[in-house]
Amino acid sequence: MRYKILSVFAALAAITACGDLTSVNQNPNGPVDVPPPSILPNVIQTVVNGVDGVTSLNIRGGGLWVQYYSEIQYRDEDKYIVRSGTSGGWGFYNGALEDAQRMINKGLTSSAPNWSAVGRIMKSYIYSVMTDAMGDLPYSQALKGDTVLHPTYDTQQAIYNALFTDLAQANTEIDLAASAVGFADGDLMYNGNMARWKRFANSLRLRLAIHLSKADPVKAASEAAAAIAAGVFTSNTDNAQLMFLGTSPNRNPIYNDAQGRDDYGMSKTFVDSLTSFADPRLPVFAQLNKDTIVANRTYQGLPNGLNDGEGVPLFYISRFGAYWRSTAAAPMHLLTYSEVLFLEAEAAERGWIPGGSAAAATYYTNAITASLQQYGIGAAAIATYLGQAKVGYDAGGTTLGAHMNQIMYQKWVSLFMQGMEAWTEVRRTGIPSLIPGPRAVFGAGIAGNIPQRLPYDDNEAVLNAANLSAAVTAQGFSAGNDIQAKLWFAK
Repeated sequence: MRYKILSVFAALAAITACGDLTSVNQNPNGPVDVPPPSILPNVIQTVVNGVDGVTSLNIRGGGLWVQYYSEIQYRDEDKYIVRSGTSGGWGFYNGALEDAQRMINKGLTSSAPNWSAVGRIMKSYIYSVMTDAMGDLPYSQALKGDTVLHPTYDTQQAIYNALFTDLAQANTEIDLAASAVGFADGDLMYNGNMARWKRFANSLRLRLAIHLSKADPVKAASEAAAAIAAGVFTSNTDNAQLMFLGTSPNRNPIYNDAQGRDDYGMSKTFVDSLTSFADPRLPVFAQLNKDTIVANRTYQGLPNGLNDGEGVPLFYISRFGAYWRSTAAAPMHLLTYSEVLFLEAEAAERGWIPGGSAAAATYYTNAITASLQQYGIGAAAIATYLGQAKVGYDAGGTTLGAHMNQIMYQKWVSLFMQGMEAWTEVRRTGIPSLIPGPRAVFGAGIAGNIPQRLPYDDNEAVLNAANLSAAVTAQGFSAGNDIQAKLWFAK
């Protein structure tokens, strides 16, 4: 034993003689200075998987609570029981957000404005999702782990203002010159097309502006008009989406989950609604059930908010459409042309951009068309769907409320598989008015009484307790995991 101890001291002496002890912890094969084209792919994939995958922001939370899906087993979240460890995307802090900030910093130090612009856009997207899910967040003091260990929480209003500033800057920062440094590789969304990134920045700015229709309509109107004037999506080719490769580890997250689990099916609310509208997207969004009599197979959803084992046998429940569940390479979307058109319809209807109801009707019709085309629906079926009296824009009357009902219902349908954004819009507008299931731990049977937020990360109560407590108090929450309190944007 004595000789072993002596050998350790000898080794330490040798290391000390050679230099800094920390050098032994450096990986000689690990890069320490990575350019943004090498960072961006991971940012995009991490964000798409986190926002649109089997997470609390989509399948296991937001999308479940707007009743796109139902839990066919392990039904806690369907009853608004949020399990410990769930948050509204807190993990983005030490992953995609840090990387987006690195892109911004590298763009500034390298005089490569396209790098910093794309970093700003992705950072803004991530923060918009997180604040819409949780409320006030560390923002101005965040991403400074080397200097700030206990960041204070910025208000949701302050965060929104900062996002508007960053997106406006990204729009002007982008250099469309062929000689400009950009993304010759690594851009999984737009293949280096900076004009499309520019339109993505402005379209995201428009989305966030519309979110503030209740909280700050003056700011909302100004930002919406500015975003549209700067140039938003003009076709489905502009969609911010990730085309998965279809091979592990780059498979669509919905497909990936279905290979080993069968926890989720279609909600009765959604299936019945699409059936009543003879919506041609239903066979895309859902699969026929597995009725033992083949001739009886149909599209059938499970009511939300039941206890485990309640409801019809599981083979009667339609699963997600083969478009996702059986297609490893299916795309997932962060923001689409269809959504932008619905946003423009609302802006026109509210008088924030020219054209009034006549322009809104055109945006609305084009939005539905774009959604149907996105899923390969043919012209004849589109015409038949639009020709229904209850789909036509004037069918609901001439008031703002009636038209908003139509815009928001169709937007809810079009946002299928984008559960986070659908949840944000339902919380903002109350459309459609959804009824919690009979076993929900709150709001059972009360229209519109759905969860209003996701919890903060459990570790904040240990690592940043004072600032967490201040944020909870300022927002009127009962605790950091209070999911019933409305957020500022929805009040």
